[in-house]
Amino acid sequence: MEYQALVKCSSKKKDIQFKTYTVPKLKNYECLLKVNAIGICGSDLHMYDGHDGYDWVYYPLILGHEVTGKVIDMGADVDQSLLNRRVVINPYKSCGVCDFCKRGETNCCDFNDYKFIKTPTEALRYGFREAGGMAEYMVVDSKNIITIDDAVSDEVAAISEALAVSYTAVLKIHEYKKKSILVIGPGPIGLGVAAILVGEGNKDTHMLGVPQDENRLRLAKDIGVQATFTSSKDLIHKEFSGYDAIIDCSGHPSIPNEAICLLNRGGQLVLVGINAAEFSVPMDQIVRGEIMIKGSYGITQANYEAVLQMAANTNYPFHQLIAQTVPFSESLQGFESALNKVSGKVVIDLKGEM
Repeated sequence: MEYQALVKCSSKKKDIQFKTYTVPKLKNYECLLKVNAIGICGSDLHMYDGHDGYDWVYYPLILGHEVTGKVIDMGADVDQSLLNRRVVINPYKSCGVCDFCKRGETNCCDFNDYKFIKTPTEALRYGFREAGGMAEYMVVDSKNIITIDDAVSDEVAAISEALAVSYTAVLKIHEYKKKSILVIGPGPIGLGVAAILVGEGNKDTHMLGVPQDENRLRLAKDIGVQATFTSSKDLIHKEFSGYDAIIDCSGHPSIPNEAICLLNRGGQLVLVGINAAEFSVPMDQIVRGEIMIKGSYGITQANYEAVLQMAANTNYPFHQLIAQTVPFSESLQGFESALNKVSGKVVIDLKGEM
């Protein structure tokens, strides 16, 4: 059976096209998905636009790791109850035997190969080191399949992996439901952080962007963020008493230094946005303020499953984070919309015909 897939042909900017593939014979542990929808991630955009930092990716590559679909065929060793189930995929194929995997920290799995330079973990596979899901069909290891509730729409399922990235960051903050938290960067991950905090009942979530983020900050208010700002100067007022935690989703190298001034003693700074640039922070302020700085990367199986449970609960405003849905045949227009920073996530719908 032949099918169409969206392929990044090389590292060159926007060198992408539809190509025809044939569904291979399934291995005993594999499933065949009919892809229903897929979210466009920031990493997909970076590869599409030819950004640096992806020299570990080999082209040609079928993009996409925020995948939802239906299991339509399977190998001999796969649980037959999965047939015709709606599912999402975990893009991490971890080794299962290293210390990280034993602790459930599969987003840190490097197959026991220590890295002096922390590149993307070796476990990160689908849509990066192996064919992703921007295709009519996708072959997936059955261990990477997670079934989803009927209450979760295909569109929300297609952004759920990104929401799991947001949730991984939120979990870095102890008792996050009770803390005053500033989210910096109202892109898809930052908005996902805000939506999770609001859904979890946090009553003191603020968001900081820049003047060009007006529409995204308006969406943040719509989903329940208590206050939004376009300059850190606007945060400072007579009653300002600092934040318990700051989650930076922007990746701008100026943020860590600025955040230290805005945090309470004992505060936490969680860095989610990625930037290869170096930054410096005053050591005395870190020590005297007992400030903790943490990185947050990717997802774990447990975090993803938790987010899918949230997605079935209407308290979490995840559906409002979907800015645009485009048919598969108009995928490139969807990429361009995402590059132009629409307010939320762009989802590609594959339920129709090419």
